[in-house]
Amino acid sequence: MSSTGRLLALSEFDGATNMSVDEAIVTAVAHSTAPPTLRFYAWSRPTLSLGYFQPISGASGWSDAPVDIVRRSTGGGAIMHHHELTYSLSLPLTDTGPGGRESVYRIVHQCVVDALKDVGVSASSYRDAVVSSTTRGVRSSLPPTSPTGLRTIAKTPAEAFLCFQRRTDEDLICGGYKVLGSAQRRVHGGVLQHGSLLLRVSPHADVLPGIVDLAAIDIDPSEFSQKLATQISEAMSIKWQDGELYDAELADSNRIRAERYTFFGWTHRR
Repeated sequence: MSSTGRLLALSEFDGATNMSVDEAIVTAVAHSTAPPTLRFYAWSRPTLSLGYFQPISGASGWSDAPVDIVRRSTGGGAIMHHHELTYSLSLPLTDTGPGGRESVYRIVHQCVVDALKDVGVSASSYRDAVVSSTTRGVRSSLPPTSPTGLRTIAKTPAEAFLCFQRRTDEDLICGGYKVLGSAQRRVHGGVLQHGSLLLRVSPHADVLPGIVDLAAIDIDPSEFSQKLATQISEAMSIKWQDGELYDAELADSNRIRAERYTFFGWTHRR
């Protein structure tokens, strides 16, 4: 039986607004004042988002660059948001233990794999990519060769500063590089999962190629977001209806933005 959810079309905001809107939405969903919500967005300025637990000192290399810095409410490594498509999915979830949350990861990432396949891009989970390379007798620890002449990166430890230099089982790999990573935040009665799909390399993180660099396919973010929404709808039995933020969510996001994501003490808390 299908449920009804809200689809927020592709929008573009600064980093602090993007993070505060995500937080306001998941709070509303968890309190049943908003339906399950799928949102797509871009970033109005290149923005380095720090994982919740990361020290601000790791961002020193970007201090002189024309890059904004924001701290997420989710964990993981830092992400350079520039030429990418970002999604956020807020769901009511009573089982917020590992099983329930891992299920959301797997379903959404498989939907991205299927949507990429529809536009001619081959991607797979890191887990499957390792199994495949091992089966073929390829040493998966070797760094890939970039088809664009970009500097390559070797397999790096979980503590790498940039998220896209890390690997977890559900991360999506294309041409030997990570192109999609997601993070979650649990709240009482719900879960937020948001993630970034790298579309092309950013000059602010030029060791991380995107889809167009690896597969020579230029993805239109608006069109692809619709494909992905359809895939998630079918996989999760949620019928999306186009919608907008509620007034209460807008007010909540403005408050959160001022109290947290533009607050020096929040960004520099570690």
